[in-house]
Order: sequence, then C-alpha cells, then structure tokens
Amino acid sequence: LGYFWPPFKAVYADYIAYEQYRHEFMNEARARAALLHGGILWRLALHSLGFNSLPLALIGLSRDAVPFGQMLTINDITHFDDDLSEEEVNFICGTYYVYTSKFLYIHKLSWWPRPLAWAGSGLDVGFWSERCESWFQTRLENIRQGVSRRRDSSDNNGPVNNTHWKHGLKFNGATKKFKKNLDAACSDFL
Repeated sequence: LGYFWPPFKAVYADYIAYEQYRHEFMNEARARAALLHGGILWRLALHSLGFNSLPLALIGLSRDAVPFGQMLTINDITHFDDDLSEEEVNFICGTYYVYTSKFLYIHKLSWWPRPLAWAGSGLDVGFWSERCESWFQTRLENIRQGVSRRRDSSDNNGPVNNTHWKHGLKFNGATKKFKKNLDAACSDFL
C-alpha cells in the first residue's frame, strides 16, 4: 500500500481505501490464486468476492497461471497453477512499508496477518474453523469501530508488524503440534 516515513499511522480512511483496492484486485483473474492459498488469504478473498465466488477456485487455471503462477514438474510432466507473488500477498493483507527512523530497515505493518504469521498460529488448524471466523469478524469489527479517524490519536486496531501478529495469534500452544501431526497424516495418506 506504499512506503512511508516515520511517524506513520494509518487511520480508518486508509482502511477503507485498502479494502476498495483489494475488492478491485479480487475482480481480476488472480483472485483464484488467493482462494487456492487458503487461510487468511482465502478469507480476505471471500470478504471481497462473497461466498458465491467459491466455484471460481474449481473452474481451472486462470489465464495468468502460466506467466505468473507456479510451475510444478512431476514425473517429467510440467504442470501450472495459479499462485500469488509476495507483493500480491502483502497487498491482500494490507501491508504498509515504513522506514525506521535510522532508515536502515523497513517495517512491514499490515491490517491482517501475513501468511508467515498465520502459519503455526493458534488459528492455523488446516481449515477455516468457527474460531477462525469469529476471530476474523471480531478483527473486522475492531477495525471498523476502533481505528482512529485522526492520525494524531492512539489506538491498537491499526496495522501491526509480524511479531505482534504472531504473539496475538498464539491462543493454544498445542495447535502447532496438532497442525504438524495433521500435515504428517495427510502426507502419509497421499
């Protein structure tokens, strides 16, 4: 969503603009890749497209799969599927790039957790659970009701960094082990 100098503080109008840009992006062929990704990207895609768009993921490759997707070679046969670039993933999650005060680093602040923060979190159980949906709706409502309308006020509902997301999404420590065992069982099955 752009590069900014400190101090940077997103306000509610920034969220509305981000959401509009995300809705527009999801009307492109690349939306299928977000639906296929799963987790928070899947839910953000559904938020933009609506649940009636789920069959889109089953239709098959988009026209963007070969130039922008992923290529897999299995038994000397090349396959293509839709995929998202890191920039697209960051965009879908509402990421801002904010220079540090010493200009040596760039902090990534996002409205929604990026996949690295989501992976292994207390909500990453291999499917979109009722708890995931409850968390999503609560976060959405907190953004709508709690993000400041002014840049000079303080609140905790704006974009945050990956460390904050990882800490905030822990919930149950056993989830990571459960997910690892689930992944292993799925691999054994296949």
